[in-house]
Amino acid sequence: MTEEDEGGSMGSSPEVPVPKKLQRTVKKLTETGEVPVQIAPAILKSQATDQMLAIARMGMMDKVLGYLVTTKKSVHFVRPGIAWDRVQTVPLEKIDDVEYVDEFHTNTLKLKVGERAESLIFYDDKDGIRFYQYIKNRQWQN
Repeated sequence: MTEEDEGGSMGSSPEVPVPKKLQRTVKKLTETGEVPVQIAPAILKSQATDQMLAIARMGMMDKVLGYLVTTKKSVHFVRPGIAWDRVQTVPLEKIDDVEYVDEFHTNTLKLKVGERAESLIFYDDKDGIRFYQYIKNRQWQN
């Protein structure tokens, strides 16, 4: 990511850097009490073209096409736009499980919600690992 994209932090969680592209959406989330615990470049497989998937798997941070914003309440999939961002939200309590796909060789995790599953492709494997650990730790606490 470039310095311009990294932006500053928002809300009461200064340790989570907010990319400039996401400041509008993160501000709205923070105003509703959803302070980010993790922001990671990632895309949903169902919403991606083959080219987008290749960009994510190669970790091309200069071409980030989507973000996963995790709060203590929900997971938000954000596709930044010029006038507005496209946001899809899943409450954490509805997430049944998260698992590695191909032992995470492709930076992909599968998120299970009820009978459905969605593959998430992370640009950086460390972000995927942190997300996996966060979801698993929450499951153990409940």
